[in-house]
Amino acid sequence: MNIYLFLLIASVIRLGLALLFPLTADEAYYWLWSKHLALSYVDHPPLVALVNYLTTFGTANLLTLRLGVVLITLLVSLGLYRIARELFDERVAFWSVVLFQILPHFVVVWLTQFIELPLALCWVAALWLLVKIVKTRQPFWWYWLAVAVGLGTLCKYTMFLFWPSLLIFFWLSPENRFWLKRREPYLCLLLTALCFSPVLIWNAQHSWISFTFHGSKLSGEIWGRNLLPFLADQLVHFTPFLLFSLYNVFQFARKRSTETKLLYSFSAPLLLLFLLLPLKIKVWAHWPSIGYLAALPLTVNYLLETDKSLKKFLTWIGLFTGLVLVVLFFVSPGVLLHQGDYARNRQLARIVPAEYKLFAKTNVAAALLEFYTGRQTYLATGAMKVGQPWGEKQYELWGIPEVKKGENVLYYGDDNPFFEEKAAANFAMIRELPSVRLYLVEDYITNNFKMFLLEGYKGLAPHP
Repeated sequence: MNIYLFLLIASVIRLGLALLFPLTADEAYYWLWSKHLALSYVDHPPLVALVNYLTTFGTANLLTLRLGVVLITLLVSLGLYRIARELFDERVAFWSVVLFQILPHFVVVWLTQFIELPLALCWVAALWLLVKIVKTRQPFWWYWLAVAVGLGTLCKYTMFLFWPSLLIFFWLSPENRFWLKRREPYLCLLLTALCFSPVLIWNAQHSWISFTFHGSKLSGEIWGRNLLPFLADQLVHFTPFLLFSLYNVFQFARKRSTETKLLYSFSAPLLLLFLLLPLKIKVWAHWPSIGYLAALPLTVNYLLETDKSLKKFLTWIGLFTGLVLVVLFFVSPGVLLHQGDYARNRQLARIVPAEYKLFAKTNVAAALLEFYTGRQTYLATGAMKVGQPWGEKQYELWGIPEVKKGENVLYYGDDNPFFEEKAAANFAMIRELPSVRLYLVEDYITNNFKMFLLEGYKGLAPHP
């Protein structure tokens, strides 16, 4: 099958699947950033906010948001195809894209817009430009590489791993070390730093809040507690068939050729790093995804060169992904079974009382409510704060309104003893509004979060 016909069919199917899912929690939070464009944010650099703005213009438009997802996935696929064709041949290139399109992580998680998508696009673009540098030895490609890596650093700090990966490649490939004596790589690094400067400027204006925020994650975890959950996530997201093949793939690639060493340098070290990180910190399943991108052409090339069955390999992965989709659609969260419920989210703009300020327990719940109600929704802090909500610093920067004595407000969160105690101490009456619900793939919100009318703020302490 022609690669462009395959990608057209895959993109149409992907869009159809994407529109079956309501807005997801993290996706809502990143969409909200598009309504507050800035040089950076507490959690991440700003590019995902710009991408969301260009697809939705800050409006609650699920179709255009998901069209952006499909477009980025298409571009990443084309990037992988060009990389594999430059390094190997047409056959490896085509099946590398097929493998990318059928892995559970890229089928399911990549139906929503989040940080890793623009990051992956920049990563693949940078990798393709490096291939051009290696193949042509033309210096001007380094300046385009600076743009790709620089934009990647505006997606997520993980993009900086490109540079140690490049050094590993130079170490494994002596014939390319001459670049270390040329000025172009160092100018590329300088231009990348200039691209990253908006993040530095914003952080300098806000007491380096992003770096202290991420630095706080390095402490407080028990050694090793996150490793087994991380491994289980990887087996589901990237299948046992791919993961169990990678050791042989990497052993083969590390010694084979300049081409395989290049892809090895941008996959194996990253995956090893993300395997070690859970020993101390919580690592989410999607964090290592850029490390798998270069591993896909390596895997296909390995199977073809060693005369192993590529057809059987892809079939088993396809069946595994099919099983994942069956579970998602018909078991938990039962996406196909709840299409009517998801449609009710669009009624929230009409049924949520408009005369009260609207607060939510978590950042993602607030973002979801703002998307579906069309009203500004605030994070519950001060007299309504329960626990240590993620995104608190970001919402403080956006501004949280004063609640005056005697005022009534709406609160969306789970009904638990901590909330009840705090609400009783600060409000005269608590009344549930059972008709107001969000229906999501995140069952913990759908089943546990409720809307409450908190009446008669006592004003014992200023809010927020």
